[in-house]
Amino acid sequence: ALSQLDDCLIIDTEGGANMVEGYIETVKNREELIELLKQAKEGHDYKYVAIDTIDKIALWAEKTVCQEESVVGMMREKVLNTVNILKEIFPHVIIIGHRKWAKAVLESKAIVEPESLDLTGKLKSMLMADCDAIGYVYRDSEKDNLMVSFKANEALEAGSRSPHLRGKEMQLNWKKIYKEKK
Repeated sequence: ALSQLDDCLIIDTEGGANMVEGYIETVKNREELIELLKQAKEGHDYKYVAIDTIDKIALWAEKTVCQEESVVGMMREKVLNTVNILKEIFPHVIIIGHRKWAKAVLESKAIVEPESLDLTGKLKSMLMADCDAIGYVYRDSEKDNLMVSFKANEALEAGSRSPHLRGKEMQLNWKKIYKEKK
């Protein structure tokens, strides 16, 4: 779906974007990501950037913090700094992340917890609070359409500050998500 968004640079952290056509830069570690961001800061023609996935950025940040500080706790600042740098360089930032499946069992009954980003608690909360929209992308099995939901419920953390997306569930269409100002 990201490859269908015009002028979108996809920063592929997992080496899986080679199956699609588009503006794709694969980075294998934090150092390559930093180098790519330095080059982009000098100038680029992209309107959008997409991180695919934030999970890897968090993993690299945690590894860096462990090496530099011999502690795990400062990882969130490194991830949030990376996102802030992207926001300084690109007009629009799209963050892709894996979802965490959480289920609690209470007296032999399964209670489903919200599906959300598979990130640690405070980092996840801070990142999600900084987003203008949080959409859950899935494939409609009946029609085989790629869908996006901005509807929050007991089992899904999603939503949008933008009135045209708030509470909506629709076929993924970038022109309906990114409305140009007139």
